[in-house]
Amino acid sequence: MNNEQTSKMKPWVTSQGPVPASANDLKKAAAINELLTEPAAILPQQETDPILPFEIGIFEQFSGRLQPGIARIRLRRAVAAYAAAKNYLLACAQPDAMRHDIAGRPTSPVSADDRMAAQLRVTEIRRQRKLQADMAGGTPDIDIGGTQQD
Repeated sequence: MNNEQTSKMKPWVTSQGPVPASANDLKKAAAINELLTEPAAILPQQETDPILPFEIGIFEQFSGRLQPGIARIRLRRAVAAYAAAKNYLLACAQPDAMRHDIAGRPTSPVSADDRMAAQLRVTEIRRQRKLQADMAGGTPDIDIGGTQQD
């Protein structure tokens, strides 16, 4: 997405409500929990659980639960993969999005800048998936422009 497109995009004003975890989100959440001495309540356990945006600095909370002998870089990569997923970004992009601590308690609103960055990334992911589907001859069942959010 170029700067001209970025400057024309308006922040979403309507929340779609909680973003439910997908099977892929659950795999990524399980990959994080497998590295910890106890599961993190912020991570979804089933597909009906909502994706919750992390509070800033949550990696240190995860690190405090890291199993002995596990390298922090493995945890960092697992957390980064989870936080780069479309559903996590979609949860962060909602106008009423709140950040949560490791126990799943809301701590603060997601900043306007962070919401916009997440919105832009979600839009880009949707465009990429549409292009891939078009090249493969299929049609995805996604809303590319985010018109539901306008």
